[in-house]
Amino acid sequence: MLEMMASRLEARGKDTRFLGMIDDYLDAVSVTDAQQVLDLGCGTGVVARRIAGLDGFAGQVTGIDLSPQLVAKACDLATSEGLSSKTTFEAGDIRSLVFEGSRFDVTVLHTLISHLDNPVVALQEAARVTRAGGAIVIFDDDYASSTLETADAGRAAEIDNAMIEATVTQPRAMRRLPRMAKSARLSIERCFSYLIAEVGKPDFFAGLVDTIGPMLLSAGVCSEDEADAIAADLKAAVVEGTFFGACNYYGYVFRKS
Repeated sequence: MLEMMASRLEARGKDTRFLGMIDDYLDAVSVTDAQQVLDLGCGTGVVARRIAGLDGFAGQVTGIDLSPQLVAKACDLATSEGLSSKTTFEAGDIRSLVFEGSRFDVTVLHTLISHLDNPVVALQEAARVTRAGGAIVIFDDDYASSTLETADAGRAAEIDNAMIEATVTQPRAMRRLPRMAKSARLSIERCFSYLIAEVGKPDFFAGLVDTIGPMLLSAGVCSEDEADAIAADLKAAVVEGTFFGACNYYGYVFRKS
């Protein structure tokens, strides 16, 4: 599952639309002016490497992830891209960071908040380690809007719900984020909204088509036969040019007062 996750993160991180979303929020916080940037839930380091590779960025990016395997992958990729001098990756718990308060100019939570049991704790910890006037960026899929059309129209909603349950713990987190941020004493500066929809043959969703069967099975939301049938149906739709998949993404820029 970790290998599939790493592959999905890297494939998505190469999509031009996805990179455009990342660049939107990085531009909004003028990240090239930052000296210390924190990437929470960094995964394979897609965002950290994006920042470190920007022209004019002379600071340091620290990436934190709960998985030592993903951290090792992030280190390897940063080294291969010549970015190791500007990046540091460490395994750690974002709910209890080892950093002193007010250390970072910009803190990023990229495709993380929907996967947390208690997002407010993560927001409070992000606020603690970000300096006054610094930016906290949160970007994620609005998983409650995610949908993949299937051959059996009567079961499509059921399959969507199974996919969401297998993927995240907080499918409505991005809708609730303004309320959660208020409890962490963060003010909204800007919000970006996006729709990704692919019809016929997928590009952005291609990796999901390849991994949805094992993902559903691993999460225990359906039987092996059901997972295989769902995966086979979606792969057939790709071949036939009848695929449909869509989801919304949101990016928030918050300021710490």
